[in-house]
Formats: sequence, C-alpha cells, structure tokens
Amino acid sequence: MNPTQTTSNKPTDNYELIGRRFYMAIPLYLAVPAAFWLAFRYAGLPADWAAFGIGAAGWWAALLLRGPIALLVRKQPKERAGLLVAAASGPLEEGVRLLALWITGFSLNSALSLGQGWAAIEVVFAVVNGIVLASIIKRTDEKAMQARAFLESTGQMNSSPLWGLLERIFASMFHIGSTLLIAHTPWLLLLMIPAHTGFNLVSVRLAKRSLPLTELFVAAVGIVTLTAGLLVWQ
Repeated sequence: MNPTQTTSNKPTDNYELIGRRFYMAIPLYLAVPAAFWLAFRYAGLPADWAAFGIGAAGWWAALLLRGPIALLVRKQPKERAGLLVAAASGPLEEGVRLLALWITGFSLNSALSLGQGWAAIEVVFAVVNGIVLASIIKRTDEKAMQARAFLESTGQMNSSPLWGLLERIFASMFHIGSTLLIAHTPWLLLLMIPAHTGFNLVSVRLAKRSLPLTELFVAAVGIVTLTAGLLVWQ
C-alpha cells in the first residue's frame, strides 16, 4: 500500500464520516416540529394549518429580505458583514412575524400554529443546508475550503450533529414563544426586536468560543421565551 496515498485519504474519510453522521441525524431533526405539533395537539391545541403555512412563508420572506442587507454590507470585512446581517435578522423576523399575525389573527391557536410553522421551516432549511455542506466539504476546490473553514470557526467540524439538533429544539421554542408574546401584546414587538438581535449576536460570538456554552445559552433563551409566551395566555 502506498503510504502517501493512505495519508491523503484521511481528510476525505473524516469529511465523509461527518456527512454520514449528519445524514443519520436527519430523521431526528425532522422529528422536532412533529414533536411540538404532537405536544400541543395533546394539550388541546390542534394546529391551524393555514396559520402554520403562513408562518413558514413568513420565515422565508424574512430570509429573502436579508438579501438586500447582505448586498449593502458586501464590501465590509467578512466577519463584520456577517454580524451586520445577523443583527438585521432581529427586526426583519419580528416585523414580518407581526405582519403574519395580522393575516392569521391574534388568537392563541393561530399564534401557536404560526410559530410552529415558522420554526418548522427553519428546521427544514437547517437540514437542507447541512446536506449541501456535507456534500461540499468532501471536495477539494476553493468553495470546499471555505465551507471547512466555516465549520471549524463555529466548532462544528468535529462535533456531533446532536448539538445542532438541540439548537433546533430550543430555537423552535424561541420562535413559538416570541409569536405568542407578540400575538397577546403586539407592543412587545419593541422588546422582541432587540431581544432577537441580541440572541443572534451573542450566539454567533459564543459559537467561536464554546459549542456547549452556545447551546446552553440558546436553551436558556428558548425555554424562557416559550414559558413567558405560554404564561401570558393563562
């Protein structure tokens, strides 16, 4: 066996292992929105599928609105541009969330369904994004090198995909809770915009230091937001 060839295959084998681990976790990712749907259904709050769909469309609209922001900051240093886009997601998402609520209505059931749809499409996007990254990092071109650098900078290169699964659970809690809060008291939008922006910016910064610490922060914010959202409707 050629030792040089064996050595050169190790990185590729490692990237393939990362991809396989992610593919195995996909059913668990997709189970997240299903678990929320079942939990609320058995609590006597069945989904309003029209509101669910509008929630998913709202998340997609907020994502598309980041495009012009990204174009405006494209000449900034890469890290600064990323932070600016992350900061813009707070007012964009919460503003679109309020508009979506005007369409569906501000009832508990509509808000809960809208929040679930919003969270569900984000899970689907995370899965699709993960599949794309898993296919890219196995290559040797410049794009693959950038993808590897991104994964390394966020501590995801050697981490379990279960960390990402936990993030989807608690981020879903945040989106559902935020929707419930704004539906109950629309002026809370003024609180949720900076809260959402801070949530994103702190998460980005923590990701460069410690993945467990990042997920602990996301968990705390998600649990508090969902709990507050449910309590205001009691």
